[in-house]
Amino acid sequence: MNSISHEERERRRRAVAFARASVGLEGMTPSVVCMEQAQRFIRGEIDLIEFLQQSPSIVGTPVQER
Repeated sequence: MNSISHEERERRRRAVAFARASVGLEGMTPSVVCMEQAQRFIRGEIDLIEFLQQSPSIVGTPVQER
């Protein structure tokens, strides 16, 4: 994946923070592997589909590209 803009990186950072807070409110904690993948997503190394495909335990079912 190509380099992403500062604005996109910030948008992704906020989305990950929101998701982490939401999961925390449910009494769960993301795994270390999940958070490592989230950081790769924030940096633009992977896109959302890749993030979800590489984290099947997060979503419970495989994600398919539309």
